[in-house]
Amino acid sequence: MSSFLGLSIAASGLSASQRALNTVGHNISNVDTEGYVRQQVVQVEQSYLKNGQYQIGRGTSVQTVRQIRSIFLDNMYREEQSTLSYWQTKASVIEDVEAAMNDLSDDEGIQTALSDYFAAWQELANDPTSDTARASLLGYGDSLTAMFNLIDEQLDQIQENLDTQIQSMTTDINTIAGQIAELNQQIVRAESNGDNANDYRDQLNSLLDTLSECVDTKVSINSKGMYNVSIGGVSLVNGTQVNQLACQTNSSDGTTTVVWKDTQQVLKLKDGMLLGLIEARGEDSSVLESGTTEADVDADAANDNFSGDSSNLISDIRTGLNILVNLMARKINSIHSSGEGLDGSTGTDFFVKIDENLPFGIGNIQVNPVLQNTDRIAASSIGGSNDGAIASEIMDFADSDYFTFDGLTMNISDYYAELVGWIGTQGEEADANVSNQEALVEQIQSSWESYSSVSMDEELTNLLKYQHAYNASARVMSTIDSMLETLIQQMA
Repeated sequence: MSSFLGLSIAASGLSASQRALNTVGHNISNVDTEGYVRQQVVQVEQSYLKNGQYQIGRGTSVQTVRQIRSIFLDNMYREEQSTLSYWQTKASVIEDVEAAMNDLSDDEGIQTALSDYFAAWQELANDPTSDTARASLLGYGDSLTAMFNLIDEQLDQIQENLDTQIQSMTTDINTIAGQIAELNQQIVRAESNGDNANDYRDQLNSLLDTLSECVDTKVSINSKGMYNVSIGGVSLVNGTQVNQLACQTNSSDGTTTVVWKDTQQVLKLKDGMLLGLIEARGEDSSVLESGTTEADVDADAANDNFSGDSSNLISDIRTGLNILVNLMARKINSIHSSGEGLDGSTGTDFFVKIDENLPFGIGNIQVNPVLQNTDRIAASSIGGSNDGAIASEIMDFADSDYFTFDGLTMNISDYYAELVGWIGTQGEEADANVSNQEALVEQIQSSWESYSSVSMDEELTNLLKYQHAYNASARVMSTIDSMLETLIQQMA
């Protein structure tokens, strides 16, 4: 009996070595496969037989083929990748905004247009009857308002692009969730039949990595070996069940909100590209107008403090620009309407709204069309015999500390410079966070690769090891076979 048992022991060694060689070959063939995690055969000794006072070994068996994967590194990578994607999205949007603002790289932006506009008032104050000065003022006013309206169009375009990306990413998340649920089903089906599902798990974990770029996720594995995924405490994938997301367009401002399709509950996020898109998109904003008199404007100016402390990037920028345009237009109108034109006209506003139902702001300001008759430009006080007092008062407004930025009062030029500087600071912060996160993600990836990726040197070493083990088991089997042959011949 012991001789035939020896054949069984040798056969178990051959089988285990063959399984190990197949696994090594699988690793080597997938050395360049993205997301592949190296596999390893786990061998255990078979339970022994007891023969009287002695124990007889029964060889070896393959318990499992395991993945060399660290759940800790997986989760850490996904968390940091989600944060990286958030800051990359912020940085990209800020670049688009900086290009629209046009003041960070050249001398043809709003800052220059403001300076030219108020300088034209100075020229008119020096010679209130000059047709050339009046035409020049009108031209600079048109250029300034056109630039404000152009920025509004560009910010609208950026926000529309962000809405499109939000909707597209929501669809992608639903698609990935469906694929994860399908792979969960394949994993259970394979492992219930005793097969190995490591390759399915590689595909699923690769999907989880992609999903972590979009949103921050929590991943767990249930008792059946299926992956459960949640976002903001709400289940996205539970085994083979998927809870889908949907986009809602707000009728009031056209913004896009992401909700859970079944409950209509707003999706809560902490990180990820989708959060970056939503925050950058923000809501449309305007300022309140308490009245039309100069006292009303002065009261609003005392309360309008731009701080830029929300997370909604474009909304903050719109607020800052709308404060500037609204107060400037209303203050100049209150001064201008108190003066007298060359034709004796009074009560004329210099700026008017494009849409009277909305307050002054970027996208809703233009020079009063009646001023195409430049004699109606009020440069002087009523009955002042062309004293240029109104033009001088508007120049004084340009130099007055009328605007408030983060609690500090300043003139219109400094206010706009601070706003541009704030945008630049936001960009620098985003770029710095991108650099820091890239370094952290790269470090985690390096740790992951050293632990889980295929090493050709290691696999070639294992190849030789299992080859020698296979040959040795074959030699044992050959030796026992020879012994049995001799024994049988002698007993014949």
